[in-house]
Amino acid sequence: MRKLRLLAAVAGALACQAQAAPDSVVEMYGTALPFFDDAQTTGATTAVPSNKPTMLGSAAYTGVNDASRTRITVGTTNWGFRGYEQMNGDVKLVWQLESAFQIDQNTGPGLGGRNSKVGFASEKWGEINMGQWDTPYKFINLAINPLRGGYVFDYTPIMGNPGMGVPATTTQPGRIGAKPDAAFDKRIGNVVQYWSPRWNGFTFRVAYQANEGTGTAATGGPIIRPDIWSANAIWDIGSLSLRYAWEQHRDYFGLSVLGGGAAGTTTNTSSKDTGNKFVAIWRYGGFRVAGAYEMLKYHNDDSVAGHVGEYKRNAYYVLLEQSWGPHVIWGSFSQAADGSCTVIGGASCVSSNLGANYFAGGYIYHFSKRTDGYITYYELTNKESGQYSVQPAVGTAAAIAPGADIKAFGVGLLHIF
Repeated sequence: MRKLRLLAAVAGALACQAQAAPDSVVEMYGTALPFFDDAQTTGATTAVPSNKPTMLGSAAYTGVNDASRTRITVGTTNWGFRGYEQMNGDVKLVWQLESAFQIDQNTGPGLGGRNSKVGFASEKWGEINMGQWDTPYKFINLAINPLRGGYVFDYTPIMGNPGMGVPATTTQPGRIGAKPDAAFDKRIGNVVQYWSPRWNGFTFRVAYQANEGTGTAATGGPIIRPDIWSANAIWDIGSLSLRYAWEQHRDYFGLSVLGGGAAGTTTNTSSKDTGNKFVAIWRYGGFRVAGAYEMLKYHNDDSVAGHVGEYKRNAYYVLLEQSWGPHVIWGSFSQAADGSCTVIGGASCVSSNLGANYFAGGYIYHFSKRTDGYITYYELTNKESGQYSVQPAVGTAAAIAPGADIKAFGVGLLHIF
């Protein structure tokens, strides 16, 4: 009898030890974020203005508005698997495979189309991984969203893109020769990232996207080598978080898809687009304030007189949030400036009325630790030639008509599993 008790005790101890420190773990997780809203656009500019921006063609001024419609969108709804295998010491092999969870049955990225990786992680040395992942530049913004774990009416209509029909957020393996090349809110493929451990509240990330797209962009043109470098630094001091990010796109020719000269020709041989962003988040009890300021710059090495050689634009975002018990009320405001541009050869360059203002506000109720209900109203007001938009767009066109304003009101659920 004593031997049986001893064997049972040993077996129990071994089971507890195996449960406390398993050699490998596989976990399923996800986010469901359906949002039902009524949206429309109004006020599209009907005639080509006398001070039309240099980069915008006259044909863009269609004056077409998107009629009021009800929609179900799903934001960053996702479903994934992740885990690790314990190696020597505190080193683990870590992995993740994440896909879109299209509960509204609209087309989305396929298996592994979201953040996916394989790498090594250590509490002492940090993590290095390869795969497809949000850039460090994008990462510092994620905490300023009013919703936990999901994004619908967040900072993306204004931040991370220059307007002019560029999508708010993109997933790209490399340069594709279209409007997404000018976006700075990216999840990129073919990427190697290093994430530092935490030192007294300080962390940083560095990422490099391989230049697999090396080749010619135009017949007879030079070899281009499109790649991305991205880095951030985060310092958390008590209830204050200070963040900075920088990103550079080489030979992506973002300006070429904004109205500059054709990419990769014998006269437009290379490009360098850069983004700088500052973020601050402060919490006091149930009150939270967050802000971001961003500077985007697009530059082509173009030698043709009359072509746009450079465009710059600044933008900011502010969020105020108050919570008590399960209740949260919040409001945000963001603004994109018109920007400035230069033309090769010294001619004047017009960038008038390319900016926009964006307001969003609402109420969130926490049903539980993993489930929220929310209602919100948002309004995006473009200037006469502005083409900023929400994502997904209200209508079927890829780009909103210049000057069109977006208004929407809706209700939704958020469940994290």
